[in-house]
Amino acid sequence: SSGINAEYGESPLEMLKRLTKEENVDLPVPDLAPSVVSSSFRFCPECHIPFCSEECLKAAVERYHTPVCTKGERPHPLEKLDELWRNMHYPPETTSLVMIVKIIGLIMTSGKIPEAFESFYQQIEEGGNCHKVLNQEFISKLDLLRDGLLQIFGGHPLVQQILARESFISLIALIGMNGQGVGTSSFADYCKRAHAIPLTKDEKDELEQRLDVLYDKIYEESGTFTDVEGTGLYEVQSKLNHSCEPNVQVKFVSSNDEVSLVALRDIAAGEELSISYLSCCQLESSRHSRRKFLLENYLFECGCAKCKAQIDDPDVTSEEEDEEDSENEMC
Repeated sequence: SSGINAEYGESPLEMLKRLTKEENVDLPVPDLAPSVVSSSFRFCPECHIPFCSEECLKAAVERYHTPVCTKGERPHPLEKLDELWRNMHYPPETTSLVMIVKIIGLIMTSGKIPEAFESFYQQIEEGGNCHKVLNQEFISKLDLLRDGLLQIFGGHPLVQQILARESFISLIALIGMNGQGVGTSSFADYCKRAHAIPLTKDEKDELEQRLDVLYDKIYEESGTFTDVEGTGLYEVQSKLNHSCEPNVQVKFVSSNDEVSLVALRDIAAGEELSISYLSCCQLESSRHSRRKFLLENYLFECGCAKCKAQIDDPDVTSEEEDEEDSENEMC
């Protein structure tokens, strides 16, 4: 299924410059970075936002773009909301706000709340998780964002409905819990190609060092970089449960917004598919650390096969284990 993500492509160098905010930054192996073919780009005649093709622009206009088009107004109220969201949300990304605006555009264009969107709402509301996911300080800041959206789009009755305070908190919560990063990063693809080059050990070490420096610059300017350039809500994928030993992995094999589930091992007929809500590093941490993170961020106590097998492990976090190891070494 398709989600909502970036409208147009960037070359690896363009993405790197945007994320580091350095115009003079360079790639270690420039020949590996083909430029995005901008001849196929099409621009909205009103707001001049670029789209990757004529088909992409047409689809956006038909689905959501017209009611949320800024029509070239500068500064546009949405730009102020963009800055507000960056200041209240860490890391300072804007994909969540873009998704909210597109959802509003979808509703205003179609004149109804999409069925898939209602199912997302139902998942959050049935769990009663909204206020647990978002702390009170963040919720109070959301009122500023909600007021800004109401000033821009509040004339539509259905928009008023989803921007009612409790509904809006639910919307933010469901994006936070179910939003899937769309892994179509041209810079990440570039790094994969760079790692595949046949090099000597010294050359590989130099390449790794240069890429590490670039990632450090990205982190300093843009927060944790997860090799994604958008976020999407996928109705089927969002229903998959977590396991600390998942049997499938979320992939974007076509480098677009179509999500795929790739098997990590042989899967028996009738076996439940599961993904990991944790990073690769977190999966290697202690049982207590994994369950603590999942409880704090996803509001459930993991009972997967791995956690059951490790039930007798000490109830200490990986950090506490590391501290104990260090103390033992000192002794």
